[in-house]
Amino acid sequence: MPEQTIYVLGESDITVVGSSTGGLSGVTQGDGSHLDGATITLNTNNWQAILIDDNDADFADNDTSQVLVGNQTLDGETYLGGSIVEAEFSFDLTDPTGTVYRVLAFNIREPVPGQQSYATVEGLVFVDTGNGFPPTGVVLTVSNTQEGPIDPYVSLAAPPCFTAGTMVQTPDGQRLIEDLEVGDWVSTMDNGAQQIKWIGVARLPSVALETNPKFRPVLVKRNAMGAGLPAQDLHLSPQHRILVSGWQAELLFGEEEVLVPVVKLINDASVLVDNRCADIVYYHLMFARHEIVWTNGLPTESYLPGLAEEESAETQAEIAGLFPELAASLQKSKTARPCISDKRVSVLRAMTAP
Repeated sequence: MPEQTIYVLGESDITVVGSSTGGLSGVTQGDGSHLDGATITLNTNNWQAILIDDNDADFADNDTSQVLVGNQTLDGETYLGGSIVEAEFSFDLTDPTGTVYRVLAFNIREPVPGQQSYATVEGLVFVDTGNGFPPTGVVLTVSNTQEGPIDPYVSLAAPPCFTAGTMVQTPDGQRLIEDLEVGDWVSTMDNGAQQIKWIGVARLPSVALETNPKFRPVLVKRNAMGAGLPAQDLHLSPQHRILVSGWQAELLFGEEEVLVPVVKLINDASVLVDNRCADIVYYHLMFARHEIVWTNGLPTESYLPGLAEEESAETQAEIAGLFPELAASLQKSKTARPCISDKRVSVLRAMTAP
């Protein structure tokens, strides 16, 4: 059967207030009605990759063909391979800015004394509706609870980010991205040293990469974009943007510098999908504004959830929800450079191929 990867935030990383059952689980019902009017706060960004065997392309409620691929751990508890999993119910979450996120209740069927197995909920899965992942530390209001959701696996949210082992330029020299902490200072192209406001982590086991190639990192080989760009091989998630400058940017886009998703620059020679099967840890770095940072010597973007185009109202709304104290400045902010992903990039790819 086809294997799929979904990202789940475990119940221990979530605060629920106002649920008639005291939490995410329905106990005696699986339609989500116990959460109507409740509030949910996401306390971390500890998304966990869960690998599922399924005989179709949809993640759904009451589908016994959806099973765990081997023993897997979620929220510190290990569940047996072959356990049935499902989208028990769905609901909407609305943040203080009015941005709405579609959410699926993730259920692993296992015997629980005094409860119906189908009504237990182990965590939350988010559908990518263009708003990215919901903000952390912000009270979100539940509405529109529904039983029987069916959502394509390809529509479920997955984070873009750097990989472990990436060297990030800081005022104190190069540092491994996995050693950085919130509050540390990182060198930026436009605004000098800036403090990290948020770090997110997503772990993908080798089996998830093997069965879901869309999550494989893109390898930018040493000197692929010019001498020392990057200074050493760099792995990025497919949608991570890199800075392109010089005559190519001016000729094709009328801009001195643009940001382009690395997946659009794949030429199967100096920029290519890394098909080796190894566990990958993706990291997200966020600052007070969208920044250009140096990773393995290559200028790349900092993380900005939901980023699509310059002046994106949806992006600004999400960042304001994530960091309310930054709302005033973010309302007037722009992306660090124009973001390009249209057909003109294919010409750029040809120009940069060795």
